Amino acid sequence: MWLRKAIRRDPDAGWTEGDLKTHQQRRIALDAETVTVLREHIARARTRASALGFELPPEAFLFSGSPDGSTFLTPDSVTQRYDRMVGRLGIDSTLHKLRHYSATELVSNGVDPRTVAGRLGHGGGGTTTLKTYTAWVSEADQRAAPGIGATMPHRPVALDPEAQRRAMPRYPYEVVAAELARQIEEGALGPDDNVPTATDLAAEHGVSLSTAKRALVLVQELDRSRSCRHPVVDCR
Repeated sequence: MWLRKAIRRDPDAGWTEGDLKTHQQRRIALDAETVTVLREHIARARTRASALGFELPPEAFLFSGSPDGSTFLTPDSVTQRYDRMVGRLGIDSTLHKLRHYSATELVSNGVDPRTVAGRLGHGGGGTTTLKTYTAWVSEADQRAAPGIGATMPHRPVALDPEAQRRAMPRYPYEVVAAELARQIEEGALGPDDNVPTATDLAAEHGVSLSTAKRALVLVQELDRSRSCRHPVVDCR
């Protein structure tokens, strides 16, 4: 990965692309897992662009709030999203601390400090001690690349769309449908029981009638995909 530009705030122009802090371009190696994650991200971006009727241009930003990748994310917005994420996870961390984490993990995995300084972009080695080490070479950088990915947990296996909606429902109608499906699977609702109506579901879950109806349709689809092994909801 080549690092050629940075996003910085200009007093007159606002957020814009500019030179790196050290005014020196650099290239760092990426581990295989990171490359896989980035390729999957690019594939999703291309799929979204295709659904909107255009092709993702080669110069598109990797992370963008625009479907065509024409705009970059501002550092402030990334920091805010990271803060919200660690807040939900109950982790005491900041985005900037990831640099310290990266350096610590690389050093603890035996990567020489000079190479670590090169990957982090520390000018002149970063400290007086680092300046005594030999020049940062490509071979050492290649050895450093797996250091980050080696200690990370394996990513979970991707779920199919049905399992995704059942395990991690995102929208209100999916939440209602997942709860109804759970009751069916656990036997709380059987073939001889009266299935809740859309009106009942709307009142019970505090959603609109249209949302409740959409939830019933989704449960029917899930039952059909499972060959109606639990024919509580009419699959016809």
